[in-house]
Amino acid sequence: MAVPQLLLKTLDDLYDDDFSRFNWHLGTGVLAGCEPIPKSRLQNPHQTKTVDEMIRRYGEEMAVTITVEILRKMNNNYAAEKLKEAYAEGRAATSSTSSSALAPPAAPAAISAQNGSVIIAPIVNGGTSGSWNITINK
Repeated sequence: MAVPQLLLKTLDDLYDDDFSRFNWHLGTGVLAGCEPIPKSRLQNPHQTKTVDEMIRRYGEEMAVTITVEILRKMNNNYAAEKLKEAYAEGRAATSSTSSSALAPPAAPAAISAQNGSVIIAPIVNGGTSGSWNITINK
């Protein structure tokens, strides 16, 4: 399933109060380095408008990461894990049918660092030996 439809399905499953709380989190900036969406863009939104705004502002991969993080903050771990698994399955299906020899990286994970900082890093599957290129942006 394409990312916009996956996000829409996730948000459609939220009750109205939970959807309002989700949008509130989007307006407060849930992850370090991700600008919050202005509250004016989230007034009286429909789920489709929220999904469009998230993808426009953050891109598909980061929109999924942010959605998972907000759902966890809302203690909706079931929906967060369901979205994370569906996204991973979709990426695996895409990589197995693509002609590219290299599979795309998994969705990034938020990792706590010193002084409450947040690190966005890819999830490593399989072996962890070999060469790694890491870029750190401030």
